[in-house]
Amino acid sequence: MAVDLYITNYCDKRCSRLSSITRLPMNDAYIMAKELSCYRRDVFTSFSRFGDDDFDGYYKKRLRTEEWLYDSFLALGGKPQNEHPLYFVLGESNYLNNWYEDCITTRILLDLIDVTDISFTFGDSMSRMDSEDRKNPFNKETLINFISETSSEIHMFLDDLNRKNRYIEVQLWNDRYVKDFL
Repeated sequence: MAVDLYITNYCDKRCSRLSSITRLPMNDAYIMAKELSCYRRDVFTSFSRFGDDDFDGYYKKRLRTEEWLYDSFLALGGKPQNEHPLYFVLGESNYLNNWYEDCITTRILLDLIDVTDISFTFGDSMSRMDSEDRKNPFNKETLINFISETSSEIHMFLDDLNRKNRYIEVQLWNDRYVKDFL
């Protein structure tokens, strides 16, 4: 595998780094969304989903998506330590870097992550959830096989996805990899 391949998490500095609103009890999630909605603007940003008119639908779909991801990950032999993953992308995403207005990034080398702690989807799992051409999550072994088939072209493949505002989403199911960043 490409030794320098990493996963990246994007977060706005006004949010809690390496966290997920779905890890909160439901009432706390709605309170947090109300607090975060003050950062909404007229243009679409990462805070758009927290408004009163958007959050309920977003939250319910996010929970449904995470249930699908969790069940799929178990079927792949994954051993999630959390019910709700932390989200990353394989490599980088200029789109996400710009979507978060005051962005901070966290990178972890992919080689450091055990196959039982990580899953992947082509594209944003939530936006692809109800799509007819949705592909099921895959594990690190499948990714490694894909990388082996494309050999040195993996970085060109990821760069091409990035240019098209696309990415491979990564779901990290074990927080031990992010403890040093908190």
